[in-house]
Amino acid sequence: MKFSVVISVLVLLAALLVAPGNSAAVQRDADAEQVTVSEVWDGDTLVVDRNGREVTIRLIGVDTPETGRPGTPVQFYGPEASDFARRALLGKQVRLEFEAPGRPGGGTDKYGRVLAYVITGAGMNFNGELVRQGYGRVYTRYPFRYQRAFEEAQDEARRAGLGIWDKKKRAAWSDPSRRGTVIGNLRTGIYHLPGEKFYDQVREKNRIYFRSEEEARKAGYRKAKH
Repeated sequence: MKFSVVISVLVLLAALLVAPGNSAAVQRDADAEQVTVSEVWDGDTLVVDRNGREVTIRLIGVDTPETGRPGTPVQFYGPEASDFARRALLGKQVRLEFEAPGRPGGGTDKYGRVLAYVITGAGMNFNGELVRQGYGRVYTRYPFRYQRAFEEAQDEARRAGLGIWDKKKRAAWSDPSRRGTVIGNLRTGIYHLPGEKFYDQVREKNRIYFRSEEEARKAGYRKAKH
């Protein structure tokens, strides 16, 4: 094989290894460990069972809209990001991978949460998938190994108007009369109609709005029984 061909193949393989949505994107980490996701707080924060101990994980390199932080209102597309993470990860075995020791920003954040990448059973870098599908934006306060790939994925999501970059959905979110009156409960997977018993009792951080029952059912929610 000619030397120029060898170089071309190596360049192609390198490009595949940094694609955030590709199973090949995962850089094998000597310190990686298998855990089970026991709780999902929001799009970028979850709890895992780590050798019999509950540990809170903050995903590296991505920031999703808030849904339940004290003193912070629910933000646009926060419920959707939480719902996506919950459906993809809750109860699943995943692999945690970490940045090298001594990385700026450390191994935990100011809240004591462990900073990690979450790799699904299919080999997908979930941190990058959130960015790729528009559920969050790249968090660049501290450098990280997949930063360039994440930024490229964010550019593509922005151009495509996905998730948080969807201007029409953002406009609807800011206008309650447009965002829908059917309330889904992120915790229970049940939706409620105006006038029903528990309609006003769903906590704001657990709410996701739909414009119709059909839309709620297509999203996987079931109607409340009274």
